[in-house]
Amino acid sequence: MNRAPFQRAERESCPGQEHRGSRRSPGAAYGDTDITQFAREAMPLLDRLYAAAIQMACDRADAEMLVQQTYLQAFHTLGSLSERISLKVWLFRILADTALGACGERNRQRSSVLPTAGSPQRLTGERNPRPCDDRALKTHALDQLPDDEVTAALQQLPTELRIVVYLADVEDFPPTEIAEILGLSPGTATSRLRQGHNSLLQTLTDAARRRGLLD
Repeated sequence: MNRAPFQRAERESCPGQEHRGSRRSPGAAYGDTDITQFAREAMPLLDRLYAAAIQMACDRADAEMLVQQTYLQAFHTLGSLSERISLKVWLFRILADTALGACGERNRQRSSVLPTAGSPQRLTGERNPRPCDDRALKTHALDQLPDDEVTAALQQLPTELRIVVYLADVEDFPPTEIAEILGLSPGTATSRLRQGHNSLLQTLTDAARRRGLLD
């Protein structure tokens, strides 16, 4: 699947912060006193965490609060960071746990059944898509969609699918790390990613047809 349309989802910046990548090598552990090192390597991830928090909270004020709580909790539990997990994955896991806890959705997130054909929240990707023989033409049409159309399509996904798609296509996490972040099994993370992609692709295809980019 061509990921280009999904990767164009807007990554928002936390006010007053410049986006930079983390220089921490995977597997490097922190001790309880390595506060300066933690700050130097964790703060460049602020914008990424804020953008992901918006996907989880769908509200800027709540997203800012989630990020603040994430860094506070990370600071107080710094010694628990395992060598087997990267700093980025660890911070995103804390963010997800904080978001689920704040919304009271932890149990629902881990045991919920995705919408079925009879559900009011039926996924658009479950419909029988209209055939499109020219895959290259379809990909080109999707690439012509404006960014706000892609962002709107992403926001239409159910939360449990939207977060997985965002982590995969914007943050480039593989399903195994998404499972680690969200407390899911790898199989569940992969299944949700597939369903999210199918739904998102169908929504974007419909949008391209409305704009006359596809027949």
